[in-house]
Amino acid sequence: MNKSALRLGGIYLLIFGIFYLFTWSSWSRLTPNDTLFCIGTSAFIELIGLLILYAKKEVDPQADTFRLLIMITVQLLSFLSVCLALIYTNQSNNLVLHLLGLALTLIVVQTVFIVRRLKSTDEF
Repeated sequence: MNKSALRLGGIYLLIFGIFYLFTWSSWSRLTPNDTLFCIGTSAFIELIGLLILYAKKEVDPQADTFRLLIMITVQLLSFLSVCLALIYTNQSNNLVLHLLGLALTLIVVQTVFIVRRLKSTDEF
């Protein structure tokens, strides 16, 4: 792992903190257990994504691009699979929507971070 991976991990922690604080507001109707489920599930999926992207031996732009595509595909499929399981087990719609919102936020922020990192240094 390198500095970029640690920075991205820090950004994830910041987003999880903001999400946790949002669930305590009057706009959210999630229970604390549902909030921790969303954060735990998202953290696990994002950790797998970080391992896919940053567990490498040499720097190769073509391999980095394939790793990025694989990471985003795995994350999207994982989040959608968890949401489908929640819908199938008749969980609340609020839980599913909060998890999808957290997933979308994480994927958009990580993509912006990685693209900006690539523009400035030509490596992840």
